[in-house]
Order: sequence, then structure tokens, then C-alpha cells
Amino acid sequence: MKKIIRGILLGVLALIIIGGAVLAFFLFGGKKPDVSPQPYIVDSEGTSYLAVVDEDGVTYAAVTDAVGNIYAAEVDENGNIGETKGQINDQVDAAKLPTNYTGEHIDDTADVNAFTGSAEVVEEPQTPAETPTTVPSGEVTATTVSGGDNTAATKKANNGGSSAGTVTTTQAQKQHYRLEKYQEMFKSGQYLMEFKTSDPEMGDTPITLASKNGNLMIDSTIQNFKCKMLYLSNEDKTYILIDNLKKYSELPEDMMGEEGLDMSDLTKGFANESLDDLKVSTVKVNGQTLNCETRDNGGGAQTRYLFNGDTLVRIDDVASDGTVSSTYISRLTSDVPDSTFEIPKNYSYLNLSWLANMAG
Repeated sequence: MKKIIRGILLGVLALIIIGGAVLAFFLFGGKKPDVSPQPYIVDSEGTSYLAVVDEDGVTYAAVTDAVGNIYAAEVDENGNIGETKGQINDQVDAAKLPTNYTGEHIDDTADVNAFTGSAEVVEEPQTPAETPTTVPSGEVTATTVSGGDNTAATKKANNGGSSAGTVTTTQAQKQHYRLEKYQEMFKSGQYLMEFKTSDPEMGDTPITLASKNGNLMIDSTIQNFKCKMLYLSNEDKTYILIDNLKKYSELPEDMMGEEGLDMSDLTKGFANESLDDLKVSTVKVNGQTLNCETRDNGGGAQTRYLFNGDTLVRIDDVASDGTVSSTYISRLTSDVPDSTFEIPKNYSYLNLSWLANMAG
């Protein structure tokens, strides 16, 4: 993820440097493109629906039933969803339906400078083992009972069978991982993260990454220019906003060079399907003990998630050669306003296509 973000920000920097000498002449050059508004309807509870418009110009909300069929539903002036008017499976691409986060509300903050530096292992990573448990015989519900019939273990022992004082069972108890708290949020694709990285080329620059309904936003400051990268999923286009100038431009793809701009790489790994392969341990950073959950990525590479208590404060990507690349998190939240992905109305268009050609 960090490599992609660096490519984007350095690409913006190149545009600024190349264009600095002649910016005044070309400031208003080029035809202003039409930016399509996001085709979503948000109700009073914050749930997003894909907006669909019929041949008479009436806007409906695309809703789904329990088995995934899509229907057009009425929408009142307050955004409330009413009754359905008909099935529209053949008119709507299900892949474009927004994914709404319905899990635990998350809004965690941390001191972004408190957990920088090397992480020293206190307790080696290990996988949780099966836990033997001793319970009163009348309350046995385990799947394995010492010296007895397995099917009887699902019944109260006093309903027939042994009435001995205790029965020892072995249970493969589900391990609670701290990362699990964030898993549903990452899978939904709706989150906002404020952080900085250990990358010397990016310095101590704060970065904000937001994701929702397939849209992505990266906000940072380069050479005293406050810049924002905005990817709009309904257009499949990427824009650069320069807040100091109140200008925006469609991002020339060739400015990203060999790294390119693969939007899926920005969040790949956050929403890993399984937590079962995590190993738990503890580490020390600046004398503070942190909980650590480690994922083996193969070939000697790892991802380490570091927690202050239960709050995710740092992510270390460890390469096969032992090189550590760190992300230090100051805020991680499920609150993502739709306005995050809007181009302000008072921003005028800046044509940068010619700069990309000059950059070669």
C-alpha cells in the first residue's frame, strides 16, 4: 500500500515542479470536464443505495432482498426508502451496489509519534493451542468427553449417564484476535485512516486514506502544497486536487511511472479472509509493551499488527530480507462522510495533460 501512495504523491510533486515555471500561463488551460455526481442515495441512518433513474427521469434506490435480487424502491424528499416498484436485475450491475458497514462503530485514536522506532520481541509469536477444561458433569456440552460416549456430551449428564462430579473436556476454543475488531470494517471497504510512514522519501508527512463505496481518497502535503488524490468509482477516473490553488485536474496515468496506479493494491491485505493463521506475541517499542499479531506472508515475509491494548497503532511489513516498513496510525474510524469524495464547487479545472507529456 505504501509503495502505491508514495508513487501517487511523488507523481503530484513532479507535476508541481515541472509546471512551476509556466503555471501562470496554463492555469486555466483546457476544457473543464464534467464530473459525474456520485450515483448514491443515503438515508437518515447513513445507509447508501445505488441511485437508478427510469426513462421518465424519476430516481429510485436499488435495494436487494435476502437472496440478492435487485428492486427499484421509491425515495421521498428526505431520503427515506419506500415500497419497491419492480425487479431490475437485468438493468443494474450488482458489482456497483454500495457495501454498507453495519458492524461495531470504530473511532480509535493514538499519538502517531508514540510507537515509532524498532520493535523488540518480548514473547515469541505462537499459535493458540487447544485448551483442556474441567466442568461439572451435569453441564457437559463439549464435543469430546473423557471415557464416555461423544453424543451424550450434548445432553445434561443428569438426564441419564454418569453423575460423577467432574468431566474433563478438550475444546478447540475460538481465539479472539484484536484484529478481528477491524476485520468487518476493512472487508466493507468503508474506513478512514490517518497515519504516517517510515519511508524517508515521504518524510514525516501525515497522510489520510479514506475508502467508501469503491471510492478512494488520499490526502497529504507535498512541498507545502496540500494535495488530494480522488478516485471516483462510477467514472473509473482519478483526480488530483491542489487545495492551495483551489484547482483540480484529471490525473495523467503516465505520471505514475512503472508503479502504476492499481487501486486494489491500496487495501489489499487489510481484508484477509482468515484470521486463523495469525500468531500472537508481545513486543516493546520505546519501552512500551504492545500486543502483536503476526501473519506469515510466505517466503520469510510477514505483516505485524501492533496494538496498544486493543487499539491498532502500527503495521509493520517485514520483507524476506528482514527490512521493515512501518505505518504509524493516529486515527482509524468507520465514520466516512460522503463529502470526502466530492470536488468542491469553488475549485476550477487545471489542465495538466501537457505537463505529463513534458515529463515524458
